[in-house]
Amino acid sequence: MGLLYLCVGVYHGVMTEALTLEPEVVAADKADAPWMASLLDYVRRAGQAGETVTVTSKPKMMTPADVARGLMMSRSTVSRKIAAGEIRSVKVGNRHRIPYHEYRRLWEQTMGALADAWAADVEAELFGDA
Repeated sequence: MGLLYLCVGVYHGVMTEALTLEPEVVAADKADAPWMASLLDYVRRAGQAGETVTVTSKPKMMTPADVARGLMMSRSTVSRKIAAGEIRSVKVGNRHRIPYHEYRRLWEQTMGALADAWAADVEAELFGDA
């Protein structure tokens, strides 16, 4: 599955706090690992404050195929964008890997462009033509 970040977010309308644990820290296979105490303390504080706690993980690096699936485009398009410098990647051997934060940047850029392109149509459908 690859290396994962463990992210814990406390939400109260909007995210108010986040705890991120690096894969190297979580990989320690000890029942009394210090990160576990930090996580428990974090969850207890949030619970006492009446907040909802969400625990998720995200990949540290993604393959071009993973990015293509997430952005709903072909793998060859992702490869062309890497070659053109539009997508930042890291070469691992002879393979490209895209950092998760780069994927998020692309996703937000793509979704923002789609939202802008469809905004007038959605507004017309909801409120009628002005």
